[in-house]
Order: sequence, then C-alpha cells, then structure tokens
Amino acid sequence: MLAHDFLKKDDRNAFAPTSTRSAWYFLVLIIAKTLRCIGIFLIDILSTQIHVIGLLWLLNTISLGVLLPAQKPFSSGKPIRKSLHIRIAQLSLFKCLIEILWFYGITFCGPLRSILMFEQSPTVILIALMSIVNGSGSAAKTRGLICLLVGWVVLFIMDSDSPLSNHSESHRHQSGLNHVFYHFIGWFGLSDHSGGVLLLLFAVFLRMIYESNYRHLAVEIGGPKRLYALSSLVASLLLTPFAVLVLVFSPSFVHSFLEFPLLLLFAAAFVVVIDFYADNIAFQHVADPVMAIARWSPITMFGIGVTLSWLWVDASSSTKMHGISAGIVIATICFSIATFVLTSTQDSRRSVGGHFIGISEDGMPLFTHGEAFLEKTSRSLVRFFRETLREILANSDSQRIFWFLCANLAFCGVEFLYGFLTNSLGLISDGFHMLFDCSALVMGLVASVMSRWNASRHFSYGFGRVEVLSGFINALFLIVIALFIFLEALERLYDPPDVHTDKLLLVAVAGLFVNLFGMYAFHGSHDHGHSHGSEDHSHSHGHSHSHGHSHGNANMQGVFLHVLADTLGSVFVIISTLLIQNFGWQWVDPLCSLILSMLIIGSVIPLLKASASVLMQSVPESLDDKKFEQMFTEVLHLDGVQGCSTLNCWQLKSDTNVISIAVQTNAEANEHLMRQKLLQLLRKYELQLITIQIEKDECRNGHAEAATAEGKQNRAMAATTTAKTMPTDGGGVRVIRMEFGT
Repeated sequence: MLAHDFLKKDDRNAFAPTSTRSAWYFLVLIIAKTLRCIGIFLIDILSTQIHVIGLLWLLNTISLGVLLPAQKPFSSGKPIRKSLHIRIAQLSLFKCLIEILWFYGITFCGPLRSILMFEQSPTVILIALMSIVNGSGSAAKTRGLICLLVGWVVLFIMDSDSPLSNHSESHRHQSGLNHVFYHFIGWFGLSDHSGGVLLLLFAVFLRMIYESNYRHLAVEIGGPKRLYALSSLVASLLLTPFAVLVLVFSPSFVHSFLEFPLLLLFAAAFVVVIDFYADNIAFQHVADPVMAIARWSPITMFGIGVTLSWLWVDASSSTKMHGISAGIVIATICFSIATFVLTSTQDSRRSVGGHFIGISEDGMPLFTHGEAFLEKTSRSLVRFFRETLREILANSDSQRIFWFLCANLAFCGVEFLYGFLTNSLGLISDGFHMLFDCSALVMGLVASVMSRWNASRHFSYGFGRVEVLSGFINALFLIVIALFIFLEALERLYDPPDVHTDKLLLVAVAGLFVNLFGMYAFHGSHDHGHSHGSEDHSHSHGHSHSHGHSHGNANMQGVFLHVLADTLGSVFVIISTLLIQNFGWQWVDPLCSLILSMLIIGSVIPLLKASASVLMQSVPESLDDKKFEQMFTEVLHLDGVQGCSTLNCWQLKSDTNVISIAVQTNAEANEHLMRQKLLQLLRKYELQLITIQIEKDECRNGHAEAATAEGKQNRAMAATTTAKTMPTDGGGVRVIRMEFGT
C-alpha cells in the first residue's frame, strides 16, 4: 500500500522488468483487490454476529500469525531507538481509530458503499485537494475534481435507504458506542447510508494523514513491511482490553461455529495480509507504480464491488438492506472517471513530433522537432463557462432565454424542495414538468449561441440554420404534447375523475407569475411569434423596410410558444380550480385542457410549416410567385443579357436569403458592370448571399448542350427563347433553364 514511497528509483530500476513480467504482477494486483472486495463482504457478514471491536481485534490477531514470522520485526533490521517507540504507539492508535470508523461505516451503509468511499486512493484525493489549494491544476484535473465531488454528493443525497426502525433489535450484540453513533446520526436527521457515508469520508481524510506519518516513520525504522507488522502488533495490544470486554459481556449471534472461524480466517487473509503483500510486489515490479496502483486499484474494486453486491446471496438481511440504487451507479461512474482523470500522467510523458516546414536543396522534407505539435490542450471549465456566459449575455435573444431559464430553474428547485419537505406528489410532478420546459429553453439557448458561430471548413455557411432546426424541434415537441393532452382530455371529458385541488391553486398562481416574467422577457420577440399568421400584410410595406418582419426567428418563436403554452396552462388551471372548488364542476378541468391543446396546435402549426419549409430549402417567403416572376423578368431585360441558364434561390436562416444565378450575355457585355447591375437588382428583393456566373457568347454552346433535356445538338442562337421551370436536385428549390432554338 505504501511501498512505492520507500523504494528508491534505483531500486525499482534494478529489477528492469519486462512488459510480460509487469503484466503478470499487475494481474496479481487485480486478483488481490478482488479478494479484498470479497473480504469486505465477509466482514459485513461477521459484523452482524459479533461486536465490531472484537471483530477488528480478531482480524489483527490472526494476521499477526503471518506478519510476525514473515517480517521478524524485532530481530531483523537495525535496532529501533527508544524515541521511536512512542511514535509507533501513536501511529498504531491512529490506525485503530481509522479502522474502527471503517468497520462502523460498513455496519451503517454496507460493504459496497464502504468500498466506494474508503477504498478511494489517498493519492487521488490529495491530487484533487492540491488542485484547489494551489489553483494551478489543469482543466483535466478540474474535471476530475468535479466528478469526485459529484460522486460524494450523489452518494449522500440520491442513494435510497430503508433505515431500520429498531437498531437495537438488528444489532443486539453491539455496545453503547454503536448506539451513540446511531443517536448522533439520528440527531441530524440522517439515514443510515448518509451517516455511514459521512463516517467513511471522515475516515478517508484521516487515512491521508495516517499514511503521511507512516511514510516518514517507515524510513526511520527500516521499511514499510517492518512498520506494518509492528503497528499491527501494537494495535492488537491496544484493542485487547476493549475486545475482551465486548466479547465477554456483549451477546454474540454466531450462526455456525464451523462457518464463523472460516469466514474470519478468509477475511483476515484477504483484507489484511494478501492485499498488503500484493501492493508491495506491484510497487516493485509494475511500471510507473505510483499512478498505476492509485488508478487501477480503486477502479478494480469499484467494479468488483458492484458486481459482488449484485450477485451476493446472503441469508441475513444485510445485503438486501444495502442494495444497488441509482445513486450507487452514478457515484461509481463518477468515482471511476475522477480516479482515471486525476491519475493521468500526460503532463509527465508528452508526445514528441515534428512539423513540416519545407523542402531542402536535395529534395528532402524538413521538420521541426518539438512537443507542442502533438499535444492537445484542454480548456479550463471555469474559463469555458465564463466565455460561454459572456457570449450568452452579448446577444439580446440568448440573454432573454438565459434569464428566463434561471427563473424557471429557481422555481423548479423551490417546487422540488417544498415537495420533498411536505411529501407533496403534486408539487414534485409539477417540478418535473418545469424541468421539461427548462430542457426546451436549454435547447433554444444553445441554438441561439451556436447560430452566431463563425463558418468553419465543414460548415461553410456557418451555423445559422441551427436556430431553424431548434424552432422545428420545439414546434414538433409542442404538437406531440398537445396531442397527448387532447386525447387525454377527450377521455376525461366523458368520465371526469376527481381532481384534488390541494395546493393546486398556489402552484398555478406561482407558475403564472413565472410565465408572465417570461412573457415580459420575450416582449421583444413576440412580434415574430405572431407574424406567421399575416405574412401578406408584412410584405405590403415595400422592400426597403419589410425585412425585419418578413422572416421570424424560428428559435425565438419556438421558445415564445413554449412560454405562451405554459402561461395559458396556468390560466386554465386557475380557472378550473376555482370552478371545481366553488361549484364542484369536475368536467371543467378536461374541457380547459381540450381548449388548451387546440390553442397550442393552432399556434404551433404555422411555425412547424415555416421551419420545415426553410429546412427543405424552399424559396423565401418574401419571394412569392409574382415577385419571383417579376425578378426573373427584370433580369432578362437587363442590357446585354440574352438568357438565364440557372437560378437557385432558398432561405438559409431567418435573416439570410441565398441566390445562385448564371446569366448568358453577348460578347460585348462588360462583366463587372453586369455583375453590379445584377447585385443591385437582386438585393432589392431581400437577397443577401448572391453568387453570379456570367457566361459570354463564346461559352453559350456548351451551356446550351447542358441545358437541353434531350441532348440534341444546338445550332446558332435565335432571338426566340423558351423558359421552363423545373425542380433542382438539391442546391436550390427552383431552377430556371433557358433553351434556345430556331
């Protein structure tokens, strides 16, 4: 366990282990950790039969039968100075305290939770603490620290517990110390699992202090093995009087006098003896032993512990009480990630690569040698959140979504907290409903931020269409929800159930205030939310100033419709609650729900159609058939234009329309002048991204061959032209091909 701190670098290199030998020693370590997990489960069984103080004393005493003959701490090595005797006794007393807390933690929260808490490597926790104290940890270390904290919090809060109503009956063999722990935990209103987790967390931090003193003392005594044997002996002597008292005066409930000593022997061998020697062997022969053991020992024990807890069959009720919960699964994942990340050694073993800079005179490639070319730097989470928050607050749309999201999350948290305190299922259910609304707001916020990202190599048009996709998904979700409400309301309208209005009015009024705040927050975007019903009117003002109303922001429309639906829902809940309380009209609730669902569907369908039209790359709404034909006619009547072979036009996002046009001109036409005329003409029709291809007379035959559907050979151009409209394959929705014939 601590051997790597006392082995010098030269001593480790003297072995020069091959990769095969290192793998075998690593396999020995994995097997030893598996046996240690089994031993901890055996300790849990034994703790239900005798007192934990007596059990701890028996395990230490049995282990001395192996440690003393193997290490010979009194005869081997240099003599121990008298000044070190007191320090050995103090360290042994400290060891007794930690192991007593550990055993009581197993009693309170079971073997699996004790593995997740107590078997965490002190090295991992020390690295996490140093990243906080020094403030110089990398982004990876910060992520590992967050995972570690999340695992502790989840194990403390989300781990379900079935506390025993009568602890004295379930642990009749335990002494008054056990009941002191129970009363202390109960005084703070904690369950057995939560109290055991706190006890084990305290023991882990004490273990860090213990191992620090252990390292310094082992150097002065002559090695960790000798100190381990001496500390185990002194610990057994210190525990002897207390163990004798509890074993004599406390009742024991040994199920079988043949099974009990076997379990005791296996537990002592697996937990105390084999684990210690396996750590020593691994630290001497495994490559990079410090971080390798600190990483793989806890991760192995976490996985084995969960597996054993799932498969373990025990006649007692201990294993059933301490089963696997959702909090256990989440905590196991968080602890494993934290252990892996915090023990990462990328900083000490950097990749080295080259960067191509040119060709030599002999034709050979030249490279610069360095580390930075292959290193992938990670960003700090704090810096990432700070930059993201700055980017959110820099835009009015994302700022409004963000503040309303914060208000929703605060109200959702209050509902959850008050619901758990009052055991109100209605408040908890409404809290989950608010949480679902928050997910829609988060999607809208992400879309609002992403839409402002710059174009990249893979997304040459940028990310503006993300807001259209967000509006489409929000509209689709609202329609699905409205359909469910509609069907449920129809069923309840024929058979109205009894509606319990307790606290319903309070929740509805509070939700109405929150949603009114959202309506106020989106007051700048509500015009877009309602403009889809009157597109013709919005385009009648003229091209010079109709752009702001012609294209609604689909993302903001979707968010606004969510807020509008919640507001209407709160209003209908208030109305139905008052009518039910005063007149007993139970049918009002499904009727209001039916009206609400139809209002939601009626307001969302225009947004769904508009966003789907944009995603399908249709012609912009500002270009109806009349305007489109007018624009095409004006293009053909420009001086020098003889035809138009290709015309693709579509809407990219709310404020950006795209057109790609190829015109045919005579040979005398000025290309630059023609391009400027086309730009002025097309911009008048609210087109922003314009691509123009000018084909002169000498290139006309090639284009005519490509435009002719039947592939016939064209002759000289005539004055008569025939226009034909046909759908494109994908670049745009409308393609105008000009065919010239005799």
